[in-house]
Amino acid sequence: MAVTVRLLALTLLSALIAGCAGLSQREPSSAGWKQHSAQLSALQYWTASGKLALRTTDASESANIVWQQANEHTQLQLSGPLGMGATTIHSDGQILDIRQGDDHTTLDISTPDAIVLNTGWDLPLGALTHWLKGLPSPDWDIQLIDVNPQTELLQNLQQGDWEVNFQSYGQFQAYVLPTRLQIQRGTTRVKLVISRWQMPST
Repeated sequence: MAVTVRLLALTLLSALIAGCAGLSQREPSSAGWKQHSAQLSALQYWTASGKLALRTTDASESANIVWQQANEHTQLQLSGPLGMGATTIHSDGQILDIRQGDDHTTLDISTPDAIVLNTGWDLPLGALTHWLKGLPSPDWDIQLIDVNPQTELLQNLQQGDWEVNFQSYGQFQAYVLPTRLQIQRGTTRVKLVISRWQMPST
């Protein structure tokens, strides 16, 4: 039986359990990396559109994805072929709201304890907003960071138990942003292909 988009969304969210292990590393100190990371850190309003593929030991599914970010507000839209089974996930850092058709679930995620209590997840939506832009999360220790010395772009990152591999980048307005990345922990693997980045006109 095919996995529904709602199950894909919940599996993706539940898979993103953060852990912290190992010695922490510092970000590179080169002027190029500092300039690049400062530019992307200042980018707080954006939309990334593309496709997501999730593989675990229990499921393998894909969906179209639209990720909208406005400061701390995250809205994630997942849909299958021809828009079937559309799921919308919204978070303001305090509440997680999941909607699919007539189904509506609201979870208190104002503290890590509340997340674990309500869902058993430690949901790093905040970390993902940085990873998608090609940056480490400032809220997590860095176990591994690998920046290409020629391009000053992030290639590999490990934070917690997650490994993030940045496979390609593209130019979008004044920004160089990831177009293909893989996020993996154990047997859980998430692949993202971003075909379009949109930012407010400056």
